[in-house]
Amino acid sequence: MSTYILRDVFIKMFNKKEKCTTSELWLVAVFISNLLIYTAYIIGFFYLYLIGTITFSVVFYGLLIFLLFKSNRDNIFQDIPKKYQTKKIEEVEAKSLALALNKVMIKNQFHKDTNIKLSDIAKELQISSHKLSQLLNDNLGKSFALFINEYRIEEAKKLLKENNQFTLESIGYESGFSSKSTFYATFKKIIGQTPAEFKKQFS
Repeated sequence: MSTYILRDVFIKMFNKKEKCTTSELWLVAVFISNLLIYTAYIIGFFYLYLIGTITFSVVFYGLLIFLLFKSNRDNIFQDIPKKYQTKKIEEVEAKSLALALNKVMIKNQFHKDTNIKLSDIAKELQISSHKLSQLLNDNLGKSFALFINEYRIEEAKKLLKENNQFTLESIGYESGFSSKSTFYATFKKIIGQTPAEFKKQFS
């Protein structure tokens, strides 16, 4: 599976016109290291048992030395191309999709379902999960979890303002949160106040 996933990187390595990024070289190094360790332990099982230990030590220190170079360390996770960069949704289409997304969210109240998946919403919009993820990440600048939680927080704010007889925990569950702790933590992170502090303003 790793070989298949890294196939483009391997092709790139043998193409003189293209240069591999540091992150791609790191992935190849980790792949080869694992392959060497696995092979060494198989050989060691039947012949020289120390070969596995020796190979593991050489590979470990080799990767460690690679990481010790600051330029490598800084670039490994920074020069990875932006997700979906080659197929970014055009702004006009993105705005249309965002409006449609908001409509289905309000109509179907997806945020109240604690088990809601990105694929469920994509199906309702009649687009692929890949495209919806692309819209959220690239055009709206948020993860699926944050997107859903923002709707849940708005629902919670509405219930808190009504000053009804629901407990704070009940409001969390009614808004779509699966636990009290998640509700409190998410509310505090997005609003900057705890649910109790927010409710006091409308008491």
